[in-house]
Amino acid sequence: MAMPPEGLIVTSEPKSTPAPFQPNDRRWLKRFNAIEILGVLVGLAACSTGTIGTIIGVPVILAALYSAFFIPPKINRGLYIGKCPHCGAEMSATHYQTEVDCPSCGRDVAVRDSRFVAITKPGASKAA
Repeated sequence: MAMPPEGLIVTSEPKSTPAPFQPNDRRWLKRFNAIEILGVLVGLAACSTGTIGTIIGVPVILAALYSAFFIPPKINRGLYIGKCPHCGAEMSATHYQTEVDCPSCGRDVAVRDSRFVAITKPGASKAA
């Protein structure tokens, strides 16, 4: 087994850069998610059908508004923003992405523990 030259440090850790999580702004209408908006619309549609619809529609609207303003989201939505570990270009990933392509160099990057980690595919060329 060949040893590295003297003074050369060999690490098995892939290159990575910090990518702090930036949560979505949750003020005013930005708080509503699709289910809550749908609840308000269904409630309004029910109210337009008459007295029985109003009896059903108003609680649906109130429940959707309560959900939007007083129940915290189960998923913390937002973006991971940082630099590509391959080329250093600015990049971002949404809260649900585990792997992205760099918009500048096109190479694969993983999102792990608020960091962008370089993914090297076997047989990929070293030149970027």
